[in-house]
Amino acid sequence: MKKGKLFTIISMLLVLIMILTACGGSNTTDSKDEAGEIKLKMWVHVTDETDEGKVYLKRVQDFNEANKGKIKVDIEFIPRGGGGSGYEDKINTALTTGQLPDIITLDGPNTAAYADAGIIVPIDKYIPKEVKDDYVDSIIQQGTYNGKLYSLGIMESTVALFYNKAIFKELGIKPGTVDNPWTWDDLYNAAKKITKSKGYPALDMALNWTGEWKIYAYAPFVWSNGGDVISADGLHADGIFNSKENVEALSFIQKLVKEGLVSATPEDKSFHIGKSAMLLNGAWTIPDLEKNYKDLDWDVMPYPVSPKTKELHVPTGSWAFAVTSNAKNVEAAAKVVEWMTNKESNIAIHNAIGMLPSRKSAIKEIDDFKKEGPYKVLMDQVLKGGHPRPRSVIYPIISRSFEEAIEAIIYGEDVQKTLTNKMEQIEREAKRYRK
Repeated sequence: MKKGKLFTIISMLLVLIMILTACGGSNTTDSKDEAGEIKLKMWVHVTDETDEGKVYLKRVQDFNEANKGKIKVDIEFIPRGGGGSGYEDKINTALTTGQLPDIITLDGPNTAAYADAGIIVPIDKYIPKEVKDDYVDSIIQQGTYNGKLYSLGIMESTVALFYNKAIFKELGIKPGTVDNPWTWDDLYNAAKKITKSKGYPALDMALNWTGEWKIYAYAPFVWSNGGDVISADGLHADGIFNSKENVEALSFIQKLVKEGLVSATPEDKSFHIGKSAMLLNGAWTIPDLEKNYKDLDWDVMPYPVSPKTKELHVPTGSWAFAVTSNAKNVEAAAKVVEWMTNKESNIAIHNAIGMLPSRKSAIKEIDDFKKEGPYKVLMDQVLKGGHPRPRSVIYPIISRSFEEAIEAIIYGEDVQKTLTNKMEQIEREAKRYRK
């Protein structure tokens, strides 16, 4: 999960699936050959030329070998385009024709929307308790809707503060720790000191990134301040999205931009090339820094916390596997989902693209999480303060509204008015789903 997730496409899909459900049954993709081998189809959102795609292909090949004569999976690579096109377009078409595969990947936060629409089905009874208990809590929370488990992630992700160790040492700045993270005041004071000394915005928050990044990366400011973006039932925003706590949190981000401590349009890889001293970003940054910027002296500290609560809340969530309502043999498909997210798959995806494991057993086996360093900081903050994005059937509109609010706020719009306006946008959609 990095940039640009699906928004309006999901809303369209929900309408389509409701129509299809009302009209009656659909074709199934499950079939057996003459020898009785179960045939399953899987769609994934990347190409087979990417490091991530290569892992998926190898894990499917390994599954087919381990289950020869019993289950065979055919994997199809359908890369996502800008804003989620390509992959989601294919799902859209498959919905209208009843030709969904047995297994799909989906961005974890969209689990509730897919489940409510009947696109994916529960897999609880096919996942043994000891297996379920091996997933980190944030993955189970992400994949659960109305008390039932629908999806499982192969990886976990989070965002933290990367910092230039040489500059921190030069200016006498002490980084935070998981047990004692920086408050916003600490972040502000350090940024002021660095900006004054170096003459450039101290912190790159990737404010010019679009799509899902905005709510993924910045919602923890809200959560740490005691706020939220939607009610517990996922269907009420009034007094929540536009709360005093949220106004305070997002006013802080606006303050950083107004005072020139953060740029609304940072230069690409400003941290990597020495044009910022701090970077708010994710685990995927580490392999690039280690491989291509070996002269840069850097480290990672946890996400900053509100000085009011001092509670650590950090982003979580990434792509997951789920069984579709078109699968005739849900048990066999669930077995594939478990395989694609097991310890071995976790280790393979971490080694390939640097993402965090979703399985506790994998954390124990990967050297990066046994020693002090960037990966351990990221994993430790997830285990201590991991906070999934809202589990709501209207999540796409919540995400889009949050993105639009951030865009307006960093360019100087009134924070309270902006949040109230976007709250009303969410409420219009939410009312359609209230009973």
